[in-house]
Amino acid sequence: MGSRLAHTAGGEDRGAGIKFLNWSISHGDLRIAHFIGMHGLQVIPLLAYFVFKNVPLTFVAATLYAGLAIFVLVQALKGIPLLR
Repeated sequence: MGSRLAHTAGGEDRGAGIKFLNWSISHGDLRIAHFIGMHGLQVIPLLAYFVFKNVPLTFVAATLYAGLAIFVLVQALKGIPLLR
């Protein structure tokens, strides 16, 4: 995002977006992967403390969450929007 000075991959930054978030619905948007990854730093510890209270289960949840972040990043880099 920083080197290209744009949020989208595969098209122009200006275009239709999801309401409120303004994530692109016509091209891949790197902000989605950034959002998921950064908030994972908050979500995983909260889930571990309040919900799971179990180290192996927390590890599985963190791995799945990381997989989601990687999946969304790859989709965005391919130029595929989250919602069409």
